[in-house]
Amino acid sequence: MEYYNNPIKTYTNTVLPYDRDCDPIVHSSHNGEHCLFFQPMLPKAVLKYQQKLTDLADWANNHPNLLDLCDSLEYTVEELRKYTDDPENFHDMGMHNMNLRYIASLVKVNLWVNDIRNQGIVKPLLLAYTGEDEPYIVHNGETRLRCLEVIPEITTVDCFITTHRRHADRFSALPEIENFAQYTEICQAEIGQQFQFRFTDPDAPYGIDWYETNSRKTGKVMQIQDECILLIRNYLRAHPLTVFSTDWFSTPVDWNLYKTY
Repeated sequence: MEYYNNPIKTYTNTVLPYDRDCDPIVHSSHNGEHCLFFQPMLPKAVLKYQQKLTDLADWANNHPNLLDLCDSLEYTVEELRKYTDDPENFHDMGMHNMNLRYIASLVKVNLWVNDIRNQGIVKPLLLAYTGEDEPYIVHNGETRLRCLEVIPEITTVDCFITTHRRHADRFSALPEIENFAQYTEICQAEIGQQFQFRFTDPDAPYGIDWYETNSRKTGKVMQIQDECILLIRNYLRAHPLTVFSTDWFSTPVDWNLYKTY
């Protein structure tokens, strides 16, 4: 099921713990229907995701005109709102969002590979588990996993696992995360650091659909999608014969040179 239309809620890491009635982790349990565990050092090889780094490179290299696509993705907020309000444009918006994610990933992977090499993965991945014979669903962390394709020395990742209470026994050897204080401690969050969550609903097979945090450790490499579009557009204007490859992703680009062009 898709929960992307559910609201995103923001919480701030504070000195004093949250009361249970406003604690996001308590809320994500939906009165005990769901639970959350922390799995340190999960072998990355067990995680499956759709788009490998070579797939992303092939998509970019085979696009008939990537630079024109970058130009076409530049909408003002008002233009985008008017466009998305029209039901006839839903299919086009799905394609728009896919293109936006793919193009942004070109910049993100190049930025993040070097950052991960220097300080490791800061934010734990978020995985969902829905059944005994099902693999984990990667809800947060696919881009980081793509980065690890060119960092073979990192073989494990830390993960939060969100699941239904009926599967709790499967994770009995792992610590259960029961409140926001435990969550932020694992994330090594500073006081004042913000977290955003998108929850599911009581009938869902897991409790948390997505999360984000504004860690200072990764702030310099966490460009928003619009910035990524600008950077890759300017880069392609300067280097029109670029061929994307795993070597390109693993070779740092000085993106400051392409903020204006």
